[in-house]
Amino acid sequence: MFGINLNGLIPLRSEADEGSEQLTQILFGEYFIVEEVIERWVRIHNVCDNEKGWIDRKMMTPIEEVLFNKLDEHQPLIVSKPIAYATLPDGTRQPLPGGSRLPFYDKERQQFAIGSRVFQFASENTNSDKTTSDFVDTALSYLHAPYLWGGKNMMGIDCSGLVQVSALICGKQLTRNARQQIEFGEQVNFLSEIKPGDIAFFDHDDGYISHVGILLNDHQILHASGEVHIAPIDNQGIKSVINGKYTHSLRVIKRIC
Repeated sequence: MFGINLNGLIPLRSEADEGSEQLTQILFGEYFIVEEVIERWVRIHNVCDNEKGWIDRKMMTPIEEVLFNKLDEHQPLIVSKPIAYATLPDGTRQPLPGGSRLPFYDKERQQFAIGSRVFQFASENTNSDKTTSDFVDTALSYLHAPYLWGGKNMMGIDCSGLVQVSALICGKQLTRNARQQIEFGEQVNFLSEIKPGDIAFFDHDDGYISHVGILLNDHQILHASGEVHIAPIDNQGIKSVINGKYTHSLRVIKRIC
């Protein structure tokens, strides 16, 4: 069985229960393999970033294997704004969070279709002209978005979600969590050598990678903690903008984009 998300987003949970932990969110247009079904819940493998978990069955749209394979072979456009809207033929507006996938987009007609459903969508809200050099500006468009564990959208986002979605809009697919994202890119040895858009990773005393942010320069970082905001950083780590105390210990810097 195969499925796709044609809602704005779907919470992906650790267990088949609405009260369980939200691991991440499945964005519009992301498609997946259904691995298990338990009453109203399905366990899925999200093809786009290899995340696995449980979603409410009624929130997915089943698709045939033929369409699944076409989606897997196709390079979609990506919604480049933190929030945008597609329009269905009856005038219904479908909210699309940044990072949503628009398969089979027809730029001339300004529309895309999934199965029998046709959506109108303005091409200026896609990443058709984005490059990795736009990574910092894309991430800054989420400034002041509230923090939400497992969130990947303007109304709630976590640290690694900010990095993943911003990179995706600029043409690079990353894995979901900071401990996975650290495997990408080349190491930058010193803050004095960074370029805007380099990624800083942070750990606890046990060495476990627990946080990630986007460097704006050698003394400022954009990260999601409480909300997406800019904070001071030095070779020791991030300092609180409220009391000046260190909140996160710097582990390593990587050049991903």
